[in-house]
Amino acid sequence: MRPPQENIPQTRSEREVMLRQVQDYVAARRSEITPPLVMGELQARSDEILGAHGIDGKYRDYVGVILGNEVWREHLAAVPYDKRLLLLPKCLRVEDRCPAPFDEFGLLCKQCGLCTIQDLQEEAEKLGYAVLVAEGSALVMALIQTGKIEAIVGVSCLSVLERAFPYMEAAAIPGVAIPLLQDDCKDTGVDVEWVWDFIHATSDDRTRRLDLDALRRDVESWFAPEALDAVFGGPPAGETETLARAELTRAGKRWRPFLSVCVYQALQDDPHATPPDALRKVAVAVECFHKASLVHDDIEDGDARRYGEPTLHASHGIPAALNAGDYLIGEGYRLLAESDFAPEIRAEMTAIAARGHRTLCLGQGEELAWARRPKPLSSQQVLQIFRQKTAPAFGVALELGAACARADEE
Repeated sequence: MRPPQENIPQTRSEREVMLRQVQDYVAARRSEITPPLVMGELQARSDEILGAHGIDGKYRDYVGVILGNEVWREHLAAVPYDKRLLLLPKCLRVEDRCPAPFDEFGLLCKQCGLCTIQDLQEEAEKLGYAVLVAEGSALVMALIQTGKIEAIVGVSCLSVLERAFPYMEAAAIPGVAIPLLQDDCKDTGVDVEWVWDFIHATSDDRTRRLDLDALRRDVESWFAPEALDAVFGGPPAGETETLARAELTRAGKRWRPFLSVCVYQALQDDPHATPPDALRKVAVAVECFHKASLVHDDIEDGDARRYGEPTLHASHGIPAALNAGDYLIGEGYRLLAESDFAPEIRAEMTAIAARGHRTLCLGQGEELAWARRPKPLSSQQVLQIFRQKTAPAFGVALELGAACARADEE
């Protein structure tokens, strides 16, 4: 077996010792470390480990990869095998003798037995994994965006892992990466036992895992016209109600109400129990706020189409659209106030929504002010606009779900 490159510990025993040191570090700080770690935090914590054990600084990147893996380990273990992707590099093959061809997705293993790819692929596919022998962050991101992949077990060299980190961080799904021992892309080696360990990682207690697909279908069904009639107490009575109700039924991913329901269910003793009707009102209220903001945004931004259809102000005029948006805001607050949760919860939800509403308007105002007087913005100014304009809607959705479940600050 070829020796590892210089910035990777040279013996298996040294790498195992380093792994245990990282595992001990994570175990002692489990409550304060939440993945995904941004690069700055990952590097800072890696430096802590290096300093605590007198490890040579040249191993910083290696320790960082192991640390990221251990932070994600429990989250990976909770994801079903059939929702995982095993991503292997073609450089694990014996290049001069490998008979495998390539297609647009990567290497098509011929099961010749010359390298470890065959064994890893067979075992992973037997468990239910999707398996790719390929490289390229664009392909991986495309798979993630289909919604069928919820975790990744990968093998790659340190240089590729460094370039891929922003994509993994952006995806925010459990992802572990076992580093190759060489970076030269030919006949490389890996600690195979580590790959097997992560492939088989599973949670002993899966009872608390939410069935997100089923929950998403439930939430989506709440926005069918008949379901909305039940929430609002009957069909729309006039043009304003009709226009507003139509906005609620239009296309959209329902991310915000879905998040509210997920938080509530995750905090229940039985997360698989049917959500109460009161929560349905809260979820619809969240979507009312969101669709109202879109109606108003489309006017302010001069957008004539959304979801491939004319926007409300383009089809019915600005006055009618403004009024329908305002009506949706009012309905959102009414649904919160008239939900069947305890009075103190209803009061808390109203305050949460009002704070989010105020912050969102401030963010939109900053963007409109910039549009009137365009000038270069610093990255911090751009982030502040996003923090006020985009983040509050998601924050409100999460906080409302937590409030319904009587979650405390911790």
